[in-house]
Amino acid sequence: MAVADASVWINLAATGCADKILKLYGGPLEITQTALAELERGRAKGRQAADEVATLLHLGLMHVVDLDPQDADLFLSLVAGDAAQTLDDGEAATLVHAHRVSTTAFIDERKATSLAAVRFPGLLVASTVDLLFEPAVRGGLGEAVLGDALYGALIDAKMRVAAHHAPEVVACVGRERAESCSSLPASVRRALKAAAT
Repeated sequence: MAVADASVWINLAATGCADKILKLYGGPLEITQTALAELERGRAKGRQAADEVATLLHLGLMHVVDLDPQDADLFLSLVAGDAAQTLDDGEAATLVHAHRVSTTAFIDERKATSLAAVRFPGLLVASTVDLLFEPAVRGGLGEAVLGDALYGALIDAKMRVAAHHAPEVVACVGRERAESCSSLPASVRRALKAAAT
């Protein structure tokens, strides 16, 4: 069991095979009610992730969880105050819940990952790419489908890729497709352009 932030669900929806990924992962992922509300608000902007998540909920591949009332102060400490030291509500709820139940928090935002390392040093924080590169997921999808899934998340959801994952992501999606992925680190995109000339 692990909990994933709204950004991860947006990325998974963009893969085109979220149901298969979750089945291969081997256990339902959770989403906090707070993060789910963020996805619902995206409908007004024409975003489709909430529809995909509704399907995954119906299939029993994910669960919605509420924050423990005892965590209200901790949650507030993550969302109120100096902007440099606070998160949006969904990110904060994801980290607080993961901390409460001692599970992995899948979250992609750099600021949330950095703040989690300071506030919750023992908490395992992973990314969408980490989830897709889980051996059971990667092996079950196969390299071609994995490449297409990564490409979909990169193009349609602007999935963030940490620098240490970039070479492997480029290898999976292929250099030509990777050149069109604006969410890859700038240094990687520059290197791809230089290699193409």
